[in-house]
Amino acid sequence: MNVLKDDRVNCVSVLTNISIRDYLELINKAYDARGGIEGQRDALKSSTAIRIRERLIKDLTMGAVIPPVVIGVIVEIEKIEKIEGLSEQEFRELISQIVPDNVTIIDGMQRTTALIKAIEDGASLDRNIRVEFWIALDTKSLIYRMLVLNSGQVPWDLRRQIEVVFRSMVHEMSTAVPNIELLRLDDQRRRGGAGGQFQADRIIELFLVFGARKVKVDTKERLADEFTRLDLIEATGNEDFVSIFYQAVDLLGRLDKQFSRYRPEADGRNRFNIGKDLFSSQPACIGFILAIARHVLGRPGLDLEPQEQNRRWEVLASDADRLIERLGAMDDMGELSEFLDFVTLNEAISRRTGKVGEFERDFFHKAFGALIEDNFSFPNMTPCWRAY
Repeated sequence: MNVLKDDRVNCVSVLTNISIRDYLELINKAYDARGGIEGQRDALKSSTAIRIRERLIKDLTMGAVIPPVVIGVIVEIEKIEKIEGLSEQEFRELISQIVPDNVTIIDGMQRTTALIKAIEDGASLDRNIRVEFWIALDTKSLIYRMLVLNSGQVPWDLRRQIEVVFRSMVHEMSTAVPNIELLRLDDQRRRGGAGGQFQADRIIELFLVFGARKVKVDTKERLADEFTRLDLIEATGNEDFVSIFYQAVDLLGRLDKQFSRYRPEADGRNRFNIGKDLFSSQPACIGFILAIARHVLGRPGLDLEPQEQNRRWEVLASDADRLIERLGAMDDMGELSEFLDFVTLNEAISRRTGKVGEFERDFFHKAFGALIEDNFSFPNMTPCWRAY
């Protein structure tokens, strides 16, 4: 067993040999969820990829050694501090106790597929394979590690890379972000009237927007993808980055709960009628998160120092707290209606130009940017809806 401490992102890398049987048992749940999330790429289907995989399956059946599979694991601080002193047996016992939601396949989904098929074709479950465990306290370190690991290769698109560790992030956010409830992809419930409920997969997009600080993250364009990856590497390199993101999402949830108190009779003629309609709109959520990201982190390619980022967030959070206190003192109908001013919003949003999605993201980015610039002190949202 080889152990190295990564002081850059506070991870421990452990390279060890384990049996195919133990490996498949460890990652069974993560593999069934395609590496730990819905949407991770399936086995590649090009003719070249199929031939390579078939060759790998035959080689594995004959006892070939494959490159190490990389597994991400989230553990408590007490466990990570004693890893370097563990024996190989003690380390395996520690890994066997990890909560399945905290295990993800970072690199090796295709090799794992080949392993399973090789076992079906008669390969021995008792043969050893090399596995590299990246053991961290939180998902931020795993995301940073994965982005750096895949730079200079032909990687998955950026969204897929983030999704790999997102299952662990959802688990982490359940305690770190108390004012939102994440609805999983298989959850049939809709956003309720109380506010604060969001589809988990939409938070992935908010994370990408927050790190890249772009109104649209184009992961299909290779050059744009590489620049975005570099922006994310810079952002996640700050140890407070994920903490600030969680707090920004928590603020989104707190505002959504206040706005959702406004529940007049629905008018089907307008886009925004009741309070929860505002952040039911993903462009509005993106605009809000992007406005915070640019104000706190700086523009893409011009990152502020971590100390300045933290200072800006503290000021912004304090300003937002005062707004939420004001909202809490308003009655559910008249005063909240005047504050939200959906009449102006519906008129402004109906005058869209160009592509609807891009227009709305730009519109809400400017709207919430104006709110932040004015320290959340506008008497109502009218100046925001007229900022575009």
